[in-house]
Amino acid sequence: MSVLIEAPDQHAEALHPADAPGLVTLAVRDHGRWRQIYLPPEELPDATRYLRGRSDWYLTQNRFSGPRSVARLLHLNACWADLDQHGAQLGRVHPWHVRDQALRLLEEASVPAPGLSIATGRGVCLLWRHSAVPRAALPRWRACQRRITEVLRPLGADPLATDAARVLRLIGTVNSHTETLVEAISPLSPAWPFEQLANETLPLARGELHSLRVARAHRAVVGESVRRSVHDWSGATYWETVLSDLQRLRRHRWFGGLPVGQRDAWMVLAAVAVSWLAPPAVLRREVAVLARECAQWDEPEARARLSAVLGRAHRAARGERVSFERQEVDPRYRFKAETMVHWLGITPEEMRAGGLRVLVDGDVRRELAAARQRQSRHARGVNRQSREEYAAELGKEAAARRQAAVNMRAEGLAWAEVGCRLGISARAARVLAGRDGMA
Repeated sequence: MSVLIEAPDQHAEALHPADAPGLVTLAVRDHGRWRQIYLPPEELPDATRYLRGRSDWYLTQNRFSGPRSVARLLHLNACWADLDQHGAQLGRVHPWHVRDQALRLLEEASVPAPGLSIATGRGVCLLWRHSAVPRAALPRWRACQRRITEVLRPLGADPLATDAARVLRLIGTVNSHTETLVEAISPLSPAWPFEQLANETLPLARGELHSLRVARAHRAVVGESVRRSVHDWSGATYWETVLSDLQRLRRHRWFGGLPVGQRDAWMVLAAVAVSWLAPPAVLRREVAVLARECAQWDEPEARARLSAVLGRAHRAARGERVSFERQEVDPRYRFKAETMVHWLGITPEEMRAGGLRVLVDGDVRRELAAARQRQSRHARGVNRQSREEYAAELGKEAAARRQAAVNMRAEGLAWAEVGCRLGISARAARVLAGRDGMA
């Protein structure tokens, strides 16, 4: 059932139900400066009820484990597009007409219609609520954000307003620049299941989409779990796991804070991970927040100590490439898992006790792979296999690993990175791909 939202507390509760975990940021622009409040969702209705008619109040669309930042992202809850009428030179066109044009562009691109449209005073904000998903879904979520922004670029969709820690205007408050009320111009529709929204939003060939749906339906019928194969891993997925491992190590080894003398290596690796996850426009902010929380560095110190990481990320944003092993690659830093383990001196005991997944040595990696295989077989109801069936299963897995190596090399990845993602050496990765006819 669709509901028309008119008040700030209704808007806040629609995004963040009272029983949801984490913290939400309420922000107000006060004489050009930001003031922020961090609240659990259960306190939002009381905090927002009296903001109706107040000027320039904003709300995070996602939830965090502390002050808003990608490193503290807990749950993703919505996708959005912020349409700037002035930037698109739409003049005094009524927000309803902007929304109608947006719906036409989305329909032509086979992207679902938004579940909520908001007139912000200088444009229109379109919102797609979805089921809450953890930070591990950030790469796929960012792909949805990029796709939506690309489709709506003719209407002034702001690519700088797509980061997961963004705050957007609260319905029922006032835009002080135009002295107009921020108001909903469409009823609130039910939230999407995230996977369904992503499948409908991301551009796939019709035949490929049909095959995916058939395979998904078959798995649902036979009760199989969805298993992520090696070649499903993107660079962003890898670095999200690295960042999670770094945070697990920090909590396990140091109980949260980084001691003096052990901050530099951890912060460099964390900043590299964030450089693959956060849009360039907000990277400095994200790194500064992480440095202040974990290393007690202020923003100038963080910028000075991490200037090489930030510089390479901004070179990548400008489209620059660097030569590595006779390949033109993204200039952002890449580190092998073995290098990061060595830098931080992670022991096998810490790998196991901390629940690390990427920052592990060969022995722990094999233990994790065996555990995943046992879990997968148990989920499929496989108890015993004949020797021939076991050999056939191993052959299929080996073929999948060969194809994954071939695909990653074809995408321009260096052999060292291919090996890192497969859990083998660069030489072994080259040999593995060579068995499939690729030198």
